[in-house]
Amino acid sequence: MYLCICRAIRERDVDAAVRAGARKPSDVFRACGKSPQCGTCACDMRERIAQTVREETVREEARQPALLAAD
Repeated sequence: MYLCICRAIRERDVDAAVRAGARKPSDVFRACGKSPQCGTCACDMRERIAQTVREETVREEARQPALLAAD
């Protein structure tokens, strides 16, 4: 689904940017090689960033016991 219609930025683009270190909409635009236009997407983009950060944190925490057990 598109989060930014003006710049054709999709949820998966935001997810990839977050995995690469983006933590705010301006980071996502920069990672996508685009600039913001009307700003309507900012709230939805912030929500998607937060959701993706939470999901990545859960994934990392789930991997930790396996990494510790390997030691």
